[in-house]
Amino acid sequence: MRYMEVTDEWLYRYMPMADETMIRELEDSTDYTYQFSVRFERKMKRLIWREAHWWLDAGYRQLKRVALLGICVVASVLLLSLSVEGNRIKFFDTVSTMLESSVLYTYFTDEQEGEFQAREPGYLPEGYRETERSLSDIHMFLVFENEKGEMITWEQILVSSGASVGMDMEYDVRETKEVNGKSVVICSYFEGDKYAYCEYKESVFILTADNLPVDEICKMFMFTGYQ
Repeated sequence: MRYMEVTDEWLYRYMPMADETMIRELEDSTDYTYQFSVRFERKMKRLIWREAHWWLDAGYRQLKRVALLGICVVASVLLLSLSVEGNRIKFFDTVSTMLESSVLYTYFTDEQEGEFQAREPGYLPEGYRETERSLSDIHMFLVFENEKGEMITWEQILVSSGASVGMDMEYDVRETKEVNGKSVVICSYFEGDKYAYCEYKESVFILTADNLPVDEICKMFMFTGYQ
């Protein structure tokens, strides 16, 4: 068997030609007319937006507290009606700041941070099973998936003063549903994707779903205050 010694000189001489050949073959086999689905394009756009707005992530929320206090002067305050102290729907105030294609919710509370009470969905749509669970002292994140690969995420965040959450505003339909005394904002995209936002007691809840009817989402928010 014949062996050939590959030296640096040989590589410098012939690799550019090999690279050019491989690139030409890739270009010839590329389908430049391929059209990605609208759903895929929308998801990628949201992903790119999140990457560009890294400061909305949990790890940076506290770092932006001082800047957000300045923004709050011109922001609108969203308050739920409060009755007797023991019957309050939530224990914090929310300030919303409108950005280019999103809304930033910032929270303020006089309550001392108590024990995190994890509240799981009160209902799970047929065919879905839990595939991921993450739980800490201030946060819970659950993932459910069916055989079609469609996913539901359920996130609960314990509110603290100055914390913030960013939500997409480029949805196609927005509606508010009353579920067991809780206001659940559900935003839908024509491709079928949805997300829901709810403030209850000491927490914020965010649900995302690939393709789930609104009534099923409402059932998932039928948890009780004792869960």
